[in-house]
Amino acid sequence: MSLKNSLQERIRWFSEDVLPGALSDIGTRVERFRERLDHINCSLAERALPEERKSRVSELSLNRKAREAGQKLKVVKGAKKRKQANRSD
Repeated sequence: MSLKNSLQERIRWFSEDVLPGALSDIGTRVERFRERLDHINCSLAERALPEERKSRVSELSLNRKAREAGQKLKVVKGAKKRKQANRSD
């Protein structure tokens, strides 16, 4: 067996047998790492946000999602106005 054939055989073995498994394993580890970072980020955000601002942040998030979905904001604002009107009575 020549050096060229030997190298080709080694490269083929590496690219067909070793590399796909290694890439799959790395992808799995990266996904788990992202999930852990997301969990840590959510935990830190939960601790950093005062209770009185949580409802406002939730409302802003819903408004942003409504805008992205193409809905009109008047529906959301109208519901808020009715709630405020009831409080003044």
